[in-house]
Amino acid sequence: MHSFNSCNDRSRTYAPGHCPAYSNASLPDDRWHCRAAHAALRSDSEIGPSLFDQVKAFFQNAGFRATVPVLTLISGFLLFRTGLDQQWHKLATKKARTILVPFLVFNLGLLAAAYALQRATGITTSYELIPFDARTWLDAAFGLTRSPINYPLNFLRDLIVLMLLAPLFGLFLRKAPWLGLAVVALVFLNNVDGLLVLRGLMPVMFYIGGMAAVRRWNLQALDGYAWLCLAAFVLSCLAMLHWRVTNVTYLGLVAPFLIWPAASLLNGSAVGRWLQQQSKYSFFIFIAHAPILLVTWMVFQKLSGHVPYVVYWVGAPLLVVALLTVVYRIAAYLMPSAFAFITGGRAARGGESDQRRATPELAGGHSPH
Repeated sequence: MHSFNSCNDRSRTYAPGHCPAYSNASLPDDRWHCRAAHAALRSDSEIGPSLFDQVKAFFQNAGFRATVPVLTLISGFLLFRTGLDQQWHKLATKKARTILVPFLVFNLGLLAAAYALQRATGITTSYELIPFDARTWLDAAFGLTRSPINYPLNFLRDLIVLMLLAPLFGLFLRKAPWLGLAVVALVFLNNVDGLLVLRGLMPVMFYIGGMAAVRRWNLQALDGYAWLCLAAFVLSCLAMLHWRVTNVTYLGLVAPFLIWPAASLLNGSAVGRWLQQQSKYSFFIFIAHAPILLVTWMVFQKLSGHVPYVVYWVGAPLLVVALLTVVYRIAAYLMPSAFAFITGGRAARGGESDQRRATPELAGGHSPH
C-alpha cells in the first residue's frame, strides 16, 4: 500500500522492468511500457547523463505523469455539468455503454489472447493463467486488486468506481462542497479506501472537476497567463528531475490548473485544428495500444544491434498511433455499428466532439468520460 507521502498509486505491486501483463518479455524501463510503475520504482542512478536520458526522464518521470489528473478532472467536470449524478438510472446506463463495454471488450479480448499464447507457446506473464487460479483470473479480467491485464485500462477501472461514487460526491458538491473535498482528500490520499480506487489522486481530481462544474468556475480565468502557466509546469517538471522527486502527487494536484490555461495557446492555430481533427482516434488508441506496443518492443529486441534505442523510443509510439489510426478507419468503414459499440459509441459520432475548448466548455477529443 502507498500512502500520500509516496506515489499514491496502489496498482504498483509489480517489480521494476515488468508490466502487469507481461513479465518475461524483457520490457524496457521507459515511458511506453508501464510508465507509472517504472517512474515510481526507478532509482536516481538509473537516469543516465546523456541528453536523451534527461529528455526521456523529463517526460517519463514528470511531464506525462500529469495526464491522468487532467483527464480525471475533465471527466468529473463533464459528468457533474450535466447533472448526471442526480439521474442514477441514466448514469448507470450511459456509463455501462461508454466505459464498461470498452473496458470488458479490450481487456477480456487481451486476456483470451494471452491465455491462448500461454497454452500454445508456454510464454508466461505476470498473470500466470495456467494453472487456473480464480483470484489471478479475476484480477486479470476486472482489475479487482491490481491493474487488469491490459494495463492502461486501470484508468477505466478506477473511472468506473468513480461513476458509482458520483451520486455521493454530488450530494457533497451541492450541500457542503469544501467539506466534501476535505473528506475525499483525507480518505483517498491516505488510502483509507484500501483497493477501492487504485490511483488515490483520481477521486480528488474527479471531485474538483465536479466543483468546477457545479460552482460554475470560469474556465478561462487563467488563459491570459497561458505562457506563465506553461512555464510553471515545465519548471515544475525540471525541478522534479533535478531533485529526483518520485512523489508526483503534488504535481498531479496542480498540473490541470497549469495545463488547461496553457492549452488555450492552441486556440485558432493550425496545430490546434489538426489535433481536434485527430481527436476522434484518441480513445481507441488508448484502449488498444498496449499489446501493439509490446510487439514493437519484441521486434526491436531482434533489431537492437542495428537500430539505436532512441529511434525506437521516438518511433514506436508514432508507428503504433499510425497503425491504430488506420485500423480505426477500416473498422469504422467495414463495421460501423459494431465498432461504435465496442468503443462506447464514440466512433458513431464521426469525430464530432461536444466539447469545445474555445468556449467555457471543454474541447477536443473523446474523453474517457
